[in-house]
Amino acid sequence: MGWRVIHVSDVNQLSLQQNNLRVVQGDVDVKIPLKDIFALVIEDLTCKLTSRLMIELSKNSVLVLLCNQQYLPECVIHPVSGHFGQHRQMSKQLKWSDTSKQLLWQQIIKRKVINQLVVMKRNQVEAQRIEKMADFYSYIEPGDKSNVEGQAARIYFNSFFDEGYTRSNQDYIENAALNYGYAILHSAIARTVVAKGLIPGIGIHHKGDRNPHNLASDIIEPFRPIVDYVVVNTPPPDGYLTKEYRVKLINLLHSKVLIANKLQTVMRAIEIFLDSIFEFFETGKSEKLKLPNIEKLKLYEL
Repeated sequence: MGWRVIHVSDVNQLSLQQNNLRVVQGDVDVKIPLKDIFALVIEDLTCKLTSRLMIELSKNSVLVLLCNQQYLPECVIHPVSGHFGQHRQMSKQLKWSDTSKQLLWQQIIKRKVINQLVVMKRNQVEAQRIEKMADFYSYIEPGDKSNVEGQAARIYFNSFFDEGYTRSNQDYIENAALNYGYAILHSAIARTVVAKGLIPGIGIHHKGDRNPHNLASDIIEPFRPIVDYVVVNTPPPDGYLTKEYRVKLINLLHSKVLIANKLQTVMRAIEIFLDSIFEFFETGKSEKLKLPNIEKLKLYEL
């Protein structure tokens, strides 16, 4: 699996040259081996792309994100052919029981709340709010039927922003930053889901009729606090998502989290978590699950 995340803006053309991505920008001509690339984020709306390049990117399972005028991913390109054992993987997925899905969702939300607590403690949120979040953790049941996740989210975000804050309020530049970071994470997870031969539209908890990546929407939850931590601690400068800030959020894929008792990049942690989900459904043992822990979060530095 590739490891480099390439961010492209203000370039003339992207093309293929001898299994390399060729980037041309004025007099600058750069070549990057396709096998090294995990994701290609294209923000330039006037950039020329060759069909041959897109085909080879697909063959190499490179995640390609085409962004809109607001710099948010608008189009995600995935290969038509996926995992070598795709039919077998899909057949297993279709047999996942509702009971096991509810238990998995419980563990996902518990880990999300634990990671949110880490963000709160690092930012020295008042003890009363932290205690309330800890109480919520103990009430999370299989399937989270009482929507503890939503109740915890209100206390969590209101601990960092003013009382009028809501996640849907676009007047807050922090929401634009959160949405951008989440979108990058979600796309990376969706790419890995497809690469593992799973049906992306069939989720654990999410069942959106218009969401082609319900499973990615489930798996992203314990990873979201990574984006939260960065946005809360280093909000966008001057109320604008600068290019440098967007690159900072993209590079969160290179940050390291604790998973399976080791520090791993977020890209690798996504894969480990997905593999552990297979083990969970095959054995029925929740201890097989390996979820990301951000207690020892190590941000990527250029």
